[in-house]
Amino acid sequence: MTMQMICHYEVTDFATWQTAFSADDEARRDAGLGVLQIWRDADSTTHAFVLLSVNDRPRAEQWITRSNALSSDDASTVTHASHFFIETA
Repeated sequence: MTMQMICHYEVTDFATWQTAFSADDEARRDAGLGVLQIWRDADSTTHAFVLLSVNDRPRAEQWITRSNALSSDDASTVTHASHFFIETA
């Protein structure tokens, strides 16, 4: 079964957030996460969505905790984050 994670971020500025998110690539890889897709809200620059492949759920959960704690990971652009682990049905 393939596990993935959908992340929703409320951000102050999409472009600044995306630059910071891209810079955190090594930490995501170390957590067993791979970026599959990034979307932005078509009507707003304050919503970002990311689909990630998950190879190790406990490490992915640690990455979420770390990312939520370190505002430097997102250049202080994230005002709220939601993460959902999903499986192919």
